[in-house]
Amino acid sequence: MMHRTLLAITVIVAISIPALVVRSQEDEKSAIDMRKKLTYSQNILDGLVTEDFDKILQAANSMNGLARHKWAENDSAAYRTQNQVFWFTTGTLVMAAEKKNIDSATLAYTQMTHSCINCHKLIRRQ
Repeated sequence: MMHRTLLAITVIVAISIPALVVRSQEDEKSAIDMRKKLTYSQNILDGLVTEDFDKILQAANSMNGLARHKWAENDSAAYRTQNQVFWFTTGTLVMAAEKKNIDSATLAYTQMTHSCINCHKLIRRQ
């Protein structure tokens, strides 16, 4: 009986380890991507403060590319909405930077930041 229990535990652990490794790699990639988003966000703010539209545009384009990723194992309507808002606001930020419109870019940045905060609140609650 003890031998069967030990065998069952060994099989369960052997099956679980590859899944944990894959999950760990996904978590690490997500953490790296989140750091990129933070850096892009800081560059956008720096560009807004200095009215450096090239800097805003470069960081906003990079952010918009990341906005298309699925960030969490979450398919709720609230999460999908936050993801869409984030994607929309980063796109708006790109357009404002292209037009060199500091007020529109500032508003889009504020909306994008609000979207980030709302999404993180949502994920923490789940």
